[in-house]
Amino acid sequence: MGDAGKPLADKVAIVTGAGQGIGEAIALGYAAAGAKVLITGRTLSKLETVAAKIKQAGGECIVLDAVAGEAEQSEATVANAVSAWGRVDVLVNNAHSFTDFLPLEDPRMEEHCKVDFQSAFFGSLQLMQQCFPHMRDQGSGSIINMGSSYGIRCEPGFLAYAASKEAIRTLTKTAAREWGKHGIRVNTILPSALSPKAVWYLEESKTYDQELAKVAMGRFGAPEDIAPAAVFLASDASNFITGQTIGVEGGAVML
Repeated sequence: MGDAGKPLADKVAIVTGAGQGIGEAIALGYAAAGAKVLITGRTLSKLETVAAKIKQAGGECIVLDAVAGEAEQSEATVANAVSAWGRVDVLVNNAHSFTDFLPLEDPRMEEHCKVDFQSAFFGSLQLMQQCFPHMRDQGSGSIINMGSSYGIRCEPGFLAYAASKEAIRTLTKTAAREWGKHGIRVNTILPSALSPKAVWYLEESKTYDQELAKVAMGRFGAPEDIAPAAVFLASDASNFITGQTIGVEGGAVML
């Protein structure tokens, strides 16, 4: 399936949190690579703007207003893709609620952990479980989860976010072990890009220069820097890569 110009031709992809930033860039990249794309997010107007870009370029796209971590919406997401196109080849779990940075001793911390785990970890798990029977029966599939360098670096104030992201890496590796026999590959990307949420955090925390100094390549990424790695992991070119953590963040963390 696919060719050098359209490596995702004939593939069906689901991208969550695709109304802006990294999710939007991946959705646009997938469509340009030939995939049919179902995109989800919280804000329908943003999703429709992304879908219009895809359709204007000759691609196929379905939008669905869905919140990560809601079981019924996760089920509906996969059901919509299968109903429209008969299969699902790629799942990108990009959606993640972003709680405020908070000291460990703050009494709100437990609630923050629950919020982040529900959207990031349970949201990813739900969609993976819904995709599994389809990918198993067709004998192939690529799942891409989004981790974070913060899960490895453990920066102060980010327990909820970092812990949920490290849990996602465990989810990735466990699924890779269990589902590899079915031809399903599962990998984690650690992205770093100036998405709207990232810009908000750097401005709010006044850590722009401090964070930039940690990046070996001397610049922050853009959402468009993340998309090619996601295209590669979704394509047949990566058919022997699974259970891996791939940093696309300019060398801030080197595993």
